Amino acid sequence: MDTPQEKKSRPNLEGKAFLNLHKRVETAIMDYDMIHPGDHVMVGLSGGKDSSLLLALLARKKIETTNDFKLSAIFVRMGFKGDDEKLAYLKDYAASLGVPFHTVDEPILETFKREKKKPCYLCSRNRRIAIFKHAKTIGANVIAFGHHRDDFMQTLFLNILYGSCIETMKPNNSFFGGEFRVIRPMLYIDETLIAAEAKRRKLETFPSGCPFQCISERSYVKQLIADAHKRHRRVRQSIFRSLFTVRPEYLLKPPSRKSML
Repeated sequence: MDTPQEKKSRPNLEGKAFLNLHKRVETAIMDYDMIHPGDHVMVGLSGGKDSSLLLALLARKKIETTNDFKLSAIFVRMGFKGDDEKLAYLKDYAASLGVPFHTVDEPILETFKREKKKPCYLCSRNRRIAIFKHAKTIGANVIAFGHHRDDFMQTLFLNILYGSCIETMKPNNSFFGGEFRVIRPMLYIDETLIAAEAKRRKLETFPSGCPFQCISERSYVKQLIADAHKRHRRVRQSIFRSLFTVRPEYLLKPPSRKSML
């Protein structure tokens, strides 16, 4: 039996803040038709706060549209420092939520040597290929990632600055002729809310362990938005609203001469 002190130190796992986050996830699932009855949803765990909290939110289920879905979790071991420690923690964490846990090995260092592309691109590509392959093996048809509202905004800026287009990630994206769907149920959740809830729940998080840690374009854009937010507290809200407030009549058509670019 727990002592009074132990009971006091244990966070309420269904506190008001968590229920608010769950309502946001539920709304995203309904708005973008993310989960259907009979789906097998597999959450990609990284060892970070975002994916770990997403697993807890989906494990609660109680989604208005359907609770009839199977849930599992997967961790891709890339061969980085600290992977074994992450694996042990995430396995226990998934078990505490009653969620089946899977792991696959995808050593990436040899790929870095073989292919002359940016490490971040290669790592992301290989991890997703490994997840899709394992999903097919266990019959999972929906892959859930922990991208949050700030990720969507940062992706918008990345595409404007480096991709010459105005777009962001898709909350619900179909792959391989509809065999799989990738969903991002934390679309309506700010990173600050995730950090606060992760701290309240005492979630353990881990650094990536990647030997190629560097300042990426995404890190630059994240800081750019943070600096703008310091100047005006509604900047984040304004950027997010712009993602669904598009006025095509005020955009340009391609110039008739390429020299105008």
